Amino acid sequence: MDASFVVTWKELLIAGIIVLAVYIAELLLLMSSGKPIGFGFWRRRAENRELAELKNRLAALEIRLARLEESGDSADTLGEIASNSYGKAFSLAKQGMDVAQVAATCGISRSEAELIVAMQRNHLH
Repeated sequence: MDASFVVTWKELLIAGIIVLAVYIAELLLLMSSGKPIGFGFWRRRAENRELAELKNRLAALEIRLARLEESGDSADTLGEIASNSYGKAFSLAKQGMDVAQVAATCGISRSEAELIVAMQRNHLH
């Protein structure tokens, strides 16, 4: 039982050509079937996932915007509150109230109150 298995270069070359021919035939078959191949398929999947995530985020932002609009917190009302606070601060400064009292009464920062009091003093002089 001394059977030895020997592969020659010629047989190895023929086997390589057959494998290559099968691979090319498979590639041509996939291309003709219209199915996506290669990295394009994976890229489209990733893009679809990202698109779905962006749609979810957009929906959440739309809900949040609707809630804010329903609550009445618009820029106009916030601006009115701010202008009322500053108007009150100017009138208190005109009455001679000091910086700490103006800031505490109107709910503004100390630096804002200092600016308003200083402006009022310059206006009087």
